[in-house]
Amino acid sequence: MEYQLMILGTSDVHAHISLYDYFMESEQQTNGLIVAGSTIKSLRQQNSANDIATVVLDNGDILQGSLIADYAADKHPQPHPIINMMNAIGYDAMTLGNHEFNYGLDYLKETMSETDFPVVNCNVRTMDGSYLFPPYTIIDRTFNDGTTVKIGVTGVVPEQIMMWDDKWLENQVKVEDMYQAVQNCVPELKNKCDIVICLCHTGFDACQNNELGLENQVHLLTTIPDIDAIIFGHTHQLFPSDDVTADYIEDGRIHHVYAVQPASFASHLGKIELQLKRTAEGFEVVSGQTSVIELKNHSDIDDALVQLNSETHEAVLDYIQEKIGASSHYIDSFFSQVLPSTAVEVVARSGKKAYIDKYGMTANLISTSAPLKAGRDGVNDYVMIPPGDITLKDAISIYRFPNKLTAVQVTGAILKEWLEWSASAFNLYQDEYLLKDNQSVAGFPSYNMDIFYELDYVIDLHQPARYNHAGIQISDSERVGDITFEGHRIENDTIYTVLTNDYRANFTPFLRDQTAVTEDIDVRETVINYIKEEGADFKPVWPFRFTEEGLYRIKTSKHAQQVIDNYPAVTIEELEGHFIAVEVNTKERNE
Repeated sequence: MEYQLMILGTSDVHAHISLYDYFMESEQQTNGLIVAGSTIKSLRQQNSANDIATVVLDNGDILQGSLIADYAADKHPQPHPIINMMNAIGYDAMTLGNHEFNYGLDYLKETMSETDFPVVNCNVRTMDGSYLFPPYTIIDRTFNDGTTVKIGVTGVVPEQIMMWDDKWLENQVKVEDMYQAVQNCVPELKNKCDIVICLCHTGFDACQNNELGLENQVHLLTTIPDIDAIIFGHTHQLFPSDDVTADYIEDGRIHHVYAVQPASFASHLGKIELQLKRTAEGFEVVSGQTSVIELKNHSDIDDALVQLNSETHEAVLDYIQEKIGASSHYIDSFFSQVLPSTAVEVVARSGKKAYIDKYGMTANLISTSAPLKAGRDGVNDYVMIPPGDITLKDAISIYRFPNKLTAVQVTGAILKEWLEWSASAFNLYQDEYLLKDNQSVAGFPSYNMDIFYELDYVIDLHQPARYNHAGIQISDSERVGDITFEGHRIENDTIYTVLTNDYRANFTPFLRDQTAVTEDIDVRETVINYIKEEGADFKPVWPFRFTEEGLYRIKTSKHAQQVIDNYPAVTIEELEGHFIAVEVNTKERNE
């Protein structure tokens, strides 16, 4: 007799809950835990009627990344809105994502203590060697004939959290390599259960090698024996997908493991269906299939979940309406990787002002910012602030992360490498599109493309990229030249102070050994204060040019059509789904 087990999973929800887009100020049913939870509850009910065991899991990154998350971190409602919702949906377990650590260990422990389900992780320990959270849990599911299958669940998070959130974690926890931790944990877990599921808050990168310590390790973790299924994430992509291929991927399995990655923001639900056979030793997997369910307009909405969120929804609406300034023009990021953008430059300006206010004018001071919202997470993932009042909501849209202002001391030689990494966001001149796909692994995420506002420099796209998306050198090419600061060429041995954020200083390989001072100043607070004091009506500038200026194609949001008249250098070419292809005349960039 065969038995059936359905594993349902979410990942990278980032506290998206409501049937409302707070940035777009409109109703929506494309993502969020109300939409996902409605589908989960419906599937669980159907499965129960058909004697199919159901397990509901989350793969981490729930506490940061939306206006609800910012509201909760500021006001501390209890229980945390997303925990309250997950409890109501009936999650069976979750693991930690890297963003769970953004607000410190006290906040993490406080929120996780509110769950009605276990939180597991097997690679983060306290300094005395104890696990920060239990390394695994075992879930029992009993079929109609009285037999019970035991399902073991463990989880891991990238050890890079020690760099990304060192201000909270240094001398507080130790993080083991994910592969080593799972390899050590799974044999013990397998001895206690029938089926092993690994919640891997890490992405898939077929270009990676097999060394330990990698941020994205799915290709390694799936080689570990006795893992039957994984839910992975972190990179906000989909699996199974035609875009994710390797010679060891077949029929929804990576190596021998059934796997799903359900994108982000609860826009998709991962589903792994396993057919089980009972043996003398317990249950074993006979076959299976994997899929991701797109939740856009997919399910009847569960009214109980809507009502549960109603108080939070109203509180967030009130929270985000605080006025901090005004603008006479539209502030957006639709073309922010190729044209001057107030939405990007205001971050650099505000950090510089905060630093000078604290220390006075500093020699060789360079401010940076990157296009944080430029479409990685969909057509609405752009800064879109109409003329008029600027509110707290808009400041969060401009700077979404809870990062700290950081001053990094670098030589001119290191500064050159930093510029080369940012220039790696571009394709070659002859390619169809100027910009690489805005993806964490398969392209080059826009949030890693720093713009250096006190410099002038030239980029030659006849040369291949020197770095990959993660700041790892992949060639000896040189794209960036003619670099000047205040009219003088930078010198290799001269020390420059570059203003950035703690994530950048800790994440970037060639910056890790540089002297960095992280201020106790939230970058977003500098943005808020700058807009309050200076406004946002400055004319943005652009510090670099290409060796061959001209017409180049990029993709951007369909919403860019509403501001296209403000960009004489841009013409719309064609619609491509929710994105549009546009042609940018870079010769007109600063005109």
